Formats: sequence, C-alpha cells, structure tokens
Amino acid sequence: MVEMVTRITSASNRVIKQLRDLAHKKGRIQWNAFIIEGLKLVEEALMHQVSISFFVVADSFLPEFEAMVDGMPGRMTAPVYLVPDYLLKRVSTTETPQGVLAVAPLLNLEDQSLIAHGSRYVILEQLQDPGNIGTIIRTADACGFDGILLSSGCADPHNPKVIRSAMGSVFHIPILSCADIYTTIDGLKGRGIRIVAAHTRDSAYVWDLPLADGIALVIGNEGSGLSQRMLDITDIHAMIPMPGQAESLNAASAASMILYESMRQRLTR
Repeated sequence: MVEMVTRITSASNRVIKQLRDLAHKKGRIQWNAFIIEGLKLVEEALMHQVSISFFVVADSFLPEFEAMVDGMPGRMTAPVYLVPDYLLKRVSTTETPQGVLAVAPLLNLEDQSLIAHGSRYVILEQLQDPGNIGTIIRTADACGFDGILLSSGCADPHNPKVIRSAMGSVFHIPILSCADIYTTIDGLKGRGIRIVAAHTRDSAYVWDLPLADGIALVIGNEGSGLSQRMLDITDIHAMIPMPGQAESLNAASAASMILYESMRQRLTR
C-alpha cells in the first residue's frame, strides 16, 4: 500500500498552484522542478532512481499507481497527493491525462564532465520545437550516443513536451546546456572529436563519410538551419539524398537518419 497519502480537492491548494507554475519555464526555474507525467515516464524515473519530490494521482488511477509502486525495489518515501480526476485534468499538460504525474528537481544540465569522456555526441543549435528536441534525445539514446549538447536559444529540455517525446531518455543520456556552444565545441575538437554538420548543400552523402565514432553531429534551427559561424567551424558536411519532391526533412527525422547511419557503421565495421 502507498503511504503518506494526502487528499486535495481545492484548485487553490498550493500543490495545484505549483503544478500550474511548472507548466512554464519561469515557474520551473522558480521552483527548481519539472513535471514527469504518465505511468510509463513516472515508472522510468523511478527505475533510474530520479529523486521524486511528490506524486499527484487521480482517484481512478490509484489502484494502478499502487501496483506500480509495489513492484519497485526499495521503499517509496515521496508524498502522494490524491485528487479528483477533473482536478488532475486541469493541471495536466496533455489532452488525455494518464492519471499520475510526479514532480522532480531539475536535471543537472551544467555537468561539464559530460564532454571529458565519450566519443559520440549530438549538438542542437537553436532548435526551438520541444517535440523535435525530445525525439532527437530519444533517438540518440537508442543509437548509443554519449550526450546531447544544447546551444543557447534551444527550447527548455524540461518542457513537458520534450519530456514526453523523449519517453524517458532524459533519464538515460546526459544533457548539457551550453551558454557558449563554440567554447564547448573547441573542447571537443581538442579531444579529436570531428564536428559534423547536417547540411543540404555542398555536402557528401552520409554513407560515404566516417561517422562510426569520434563525432559530434550538429542539427540546426528548424527554419534557418545552421548558422554560418557554425558551418565555418564544422569539419564535415553531411547530407541525406532526397530523390523525391520534398524540399527538406523535419529536423528530428533528418537527425534520426544520420544517427542511425552512425550506429550502423559502428556495429558493422
């Protein structure tokens, strides 16, 4: 059985007000916390020993939540707030709430040791769509990459849509938010990491390039692509051939194809 359960029925309760704040970046910074929503993501967070501040569970979902917690190793000590289903729906960041969410401290996005080891990275330059960022994080995790580096101007990696799109990968793969991405790239180059620009012009096909190891793939802004400064400092320009009539690919789709090619090379070399 779940212990430390407190029932909340008022929309003016401090916990409900905090959840509303956490839907926005300003509130996440103020509370130093973010929302993990849905059974699968909450379960992933617990399995990876994410420190949970508290849970909020809908009345109808309590039996499933208890079953999940009973199957977890160790004893759960975070408080649980039980709310009517309609109240959870009000604070949910999804159209169809799954009945449970957790609040956790913000991830450590400033650990510079991320670039001290490893040999495969993804760099995102001013990517602004949270769904794209989450999908790329998930794909990089699946393809065995060592970390995600975010330039200034990228969407907040704690955005609920990023967390949902990444499907738990934010708990598996390190993420570094870089105030000066160029200084970070200089550090990678000093370790022999080649900087690979995903670019559609004057580039070699991805399968003709050595992408198995020692690379940092750079994906640019959805509308404007990579900045000229970034293109100037990259070592390799890689493109995905498109014999069809589409002019371009979604940033997450393009990244996924190149990440897969890197993984394929690594596994078959």
